[in-house]
Amino acid sequence: MSLHTIKKQQLLFEPFSDDALKLARAIYNTYIEDDKELFMEIKIKTVLHLLNLHTGVQATKYIRFLLEELNEPLCVRNFKYFANTYKMRFVVFCSYSIKDETIEIELSEEFLHVEDEYMLDPFLKG
Repeated sequence: MSLHTIKKQQLLFEPFSDDALKLARAIYNTYIEDDKELFMEIKIKTVLHLLNLHTGVQATKYIRFLLEELNEPLCVRNFKYFANTYKMRFVVFCSYSIKDETIEIELSEEFLHVEDEYMLDPFLKG
């Protein structure tokens, strides 16, 4: 039986935009403040204020664009998660649904594990 050793990896080949980083860190801080609850609802008005946007269809499209930017899959090699080991695993930041006044977000536990253990360039706590 061999021990699994974690090797830090360069997972981000292009940096996120400033607004995507702001949004990711706000989502992560909400996760921390809510006793590490992966599912959350964030008011769209809160996100608009964070990003200095005005209410409207274009602002909602922009928020969706940022969430898609954050959800670009990261390819992790030799990934161990609980009892499973994967030669290659793709992980994403979250799943989300934009409603009339809120955004329902569920952070990926796998992503948080990758950020903590595998990333050379973690960005959530920055």
